[in-house]
Amino acid sequence: MNLLFAVLAFAFPPPSCRAAEAVMLEPVVVLGTRIQENPSARAIGRVERGVLESVDAFSLKDLMDKMPGVFAKQSNGPRDVSISVRGSGAKTSFAIRNIKMYEDWFPVTQSDGLSRTDIHDPNAYEGIDVLRGPSSSQHDNYALGGAVNFRTRLGRDVDGLDAGVTVGSYGYQNERLHLGRRAKSFEYSAFASHIRADGYTYHNGYKTVTENVVGRFYIDESRTFVFKFLNNDMEAQVPSRLSRAQMDADPRGAGVTNVTGVGIVTAQQASQNRRDRRTIVGGRYEQQLDPETGWRFLGAYDVKDINQTFGTIGDNVNPNFHQYADVTREGTLGGMNAKHYAGVFFNKMEQESSSFRNLADWAGTRGALQSNTRGFHQNLGFRFREELEFAPRWTAIAGLGAEQSQVKASVQTRTAAETYSRVDADRLFYNAAPEAALNYKSRTWTGRLRAGMGYGTPSIGQLTTTPDGLTGNNSGLKPQRNLGFEAGAGGRSGGLSWDAAAYYEVYWNEFVTQTPGAGLSAFTSNAPRADHRGVELWADWRSPDGLLLAGAWTFNDHVYRTFRESVGGGASHDRAGSRLPGVERSVLNARAGWDKAGLPGGWLEVNRVSDYAVNNANTLRANQYTLLNLNAHWKRGVSWGRIKRVTLTFDLRNVMNKAYDGSAVTVSDSSTDTPASLAAKQAFFAGQGRSAYGGLTLHF
Repeated sequence: MNLLFAVLAFAFPPPSCRAAEAVMLEPVVVLGTRIQENPSARAIGRVERGVLESVDAFSLKDLMDKMPGVFAKQSNGPRDVSISVRGSGAKTSFAIRNIKMYEDWFPVTQSDGLSRTDIHDPNAYEGIDVLRGPSSSQHDNYALGGAVNFRTRLGRDVDGLDAGVTVGSYGYQNERLHLGRRAKSFEYSAFASHIRADGYTYHNGYKTVTENVVGRFYIDESRTFVFKFLNNDMEAQVPSRLSRAQMDADPRGAGVTNVTGVGIVTAQQASQNRRDRRTIVGGRYEQQLDPETGWRFLGAYDVKDINQTFGTIGDNVNPNFHQYADVTREGTLGGMNAKHYAGVFFNKMEQESSSFRNLADWAGTRGALQSNTRGFHQNLGFRFREELEFAPRWTAIAGLGAEQSQVKASVQTRTAAETYSRVDADRLFYNAAPEAALNYKSRTWTGRLRAGMGYGTPSIGQLTTTPDGLTGNNSGLKPQRNLGFEAGAGGRSGGLSWDAAAYYEVYWNEFVTQTPGAGLSAFTSNAPRADHRGVELWADWRSPDGLLLAGAWTFNDHVYRTFRESVGGGASHDRAGSRLPGVERSVLNARAGWDKAGLPGGWLEVNRVSDYAVNNANTLRANQYTLLNLNAHWKRGVSWGRIKRVTLTFDLRNVMNKAYDGSAVTVSDSSTDTPASLAAKQAFFAGQGRSAYGGLTLHF
C-alpha cells in the first residue's frame, strides 16, 4: 500500500489550493433499458431501475438478455450464469471469464480472472452497466470482452424500508428486505434476501442467502469514504449436463457422471452439490484536492470458500486482496480542455485446494485424498488516460495500461496408495494494452470510433490440466490477446433512444476450453488466430401515453483463422474457417407493451436465439429457439398507515412451454466421432419450461 501512495505522491504532488465544494446531484430515474450518452466513446448498455423493479428476476440472465452484444447461459447453480460479451467468454464451461466484474466499482473478479454471479441478487440494484469491447487499458487483466458494473440502490433512493416476497413455479420463494436512508453526513443501504426452490430439472433444489451493505460517509465537503460488504451463502444440488439423446428423451433429467474408482453413476448417487460462501469487504477513500484534482484509494478483501461434490469432492479457499490508487485532474493541454488520469494497482489471490475420492454412496462421503494445489496469482500494473476536447463537439481519447502477472503453483496428484506425482507451474507474464478513440457529440446524438486491446493470462488450472482432462503439464499455454475496432452512434430524440455499433476484433492465442467427458476436468489450448465480427442494434421508444416498443439485436460472425486442433490419438485437424463454438450467430430480444408511472403496465417479450456450434468441428450444435414471455406490473403510492408504496409484479415465462437448450458447454472432438457418439456427448442443460412468478413489495 505504501508503494502505491509513494508512486502517486511523486507523480502528482497535491496542489495547495482550497477544496472544491461538493455538489450532491439528485439521481435520475430512468424507466427502461438504455444506452446512455457516452463521452468516452464506449459502447455501454444499461438496464435501469424501471426494468429491475418490474421483473421477478431470480438471476442476471433475465436482465442481460435485454442488452445487445450480451448473452447469459445457465451454469452450475441457481444464479450462476456464464456471461459472454461479443462472444468473449462464450466457451467458458462454468462461471465467467474474459470479462471484468464489479459492484459499485468494487472488484468482483478475482485475480485469476474468474467471476461467479451467485453473489448477485438483482433486487439489490439500481442499475447494471455493461462496457463492451476490449478494455484492458482501463480494467487490466482479463477484460478482453469488456466490463460489467452492478450499481446498488443509494440510501436516498430506498428512503425507508422495502419488504418483498416472490413465489412461483417449482417451489420458488424469495423473501427480501431493503433498508436505506440519507442523512447530512452519512448514507447507507442494507439489503438481505433468502431464496429457495426445487428447480426445474431433477436434483436441482437450492437455497441461497445474500447480504449487501453500502455505507457512504461524507467526511466534509471534499472527502468521502465508501464502505462495502457483500456476502452470499449457497447450498445447491447440481445435475449433470445431458447429451442430445438424453435431452430428447427427458430434458428434465439429472444426467450421469463418472466417479473415480466407481464408474458411471447418476447425479443423485454421486450426491452432486455445491456448498459455497463468498464474502467481500472493502473501502474506498475519495478526496477532491482542489476544484480540478481528485484522487481515490481502494482496498478490498475477497474470500471464496468452495465445497463441491462432483466426480470428485473438492475444497477450495481463495483469499484475495485488491488495492488501487488513482488521480484525475481536469485542466487544459495546448489551450484545449483536457482530463488527465493516472493509476496504479496490485491484487493477489492465494489458492489452497484439495480433492477427495467420492464414494458415490448417495451421501457424498469422502474417500482418500486425490490431489492438492497450493499457489497464487498476482497482478501489478499502472494505467494512464488522456481525454482532449480539441473542438466544441469533438473529444479524443488515448490510454495505456501495462501489467506484470505471476502465476505460481504446485499440484500433487495421487497415483497409487501414498504415492503422488507433482506438477509445478511458475510463469511470469508482461502485457500492455493501448486504447484510442474519437467521440462526436451533438445535441441529440453521438458518434464514436474506438480501437482498444485486451489480454488475459492463464490460470493455475489451465496450466496444469492436459488435453485428456487429467492433471499434467500445460505450462506452454500462452496468454490471449485481442485488438478490437468499433464504429457506433447513438442518440435520443423525443421518446426514442437508440444505439448502433459494428465491431471487428482479432484474437491471438485465444483460449479454447473443452470438456473431454464426464468426471474429467476441462482443458485449455490456444487458437493462434480467430476473428470476431458483429453488429449490435438497440432501440427504446415510449409514447407520452405509455406505449412501449423496445428491442436489442446482435449478429455475430466469429471464425477461426488459424487453428489446428489435436484430437484423440495425436491426430490434428485444420479448423480454419470453422465457427467458434458457444457463440450465437444471432440473438433478438423484443418487447411491446404499455408502461406509465403510477398505472398498471406490462409487455409481451420475444427472445429468439439462433443455433450455435458446441464443438470446434461444428458437427454438434445447440438448437435455435424462440420464447414468449409475459409481464405485468403496478407500482402505486398509497397511504395505508406506515405503508407508503405498493409494487405488484407478475411474470409468465416460456408461455408456450417450449423444450429448448438453455445452455451448452464446448465439448472436445474425437477422431472417431460419428452421429451416435456426438449424440452421446454431455453438453446441455435444459431451459426452464413454462413458469409463473408473482411478487409483492411494500415500502414503509
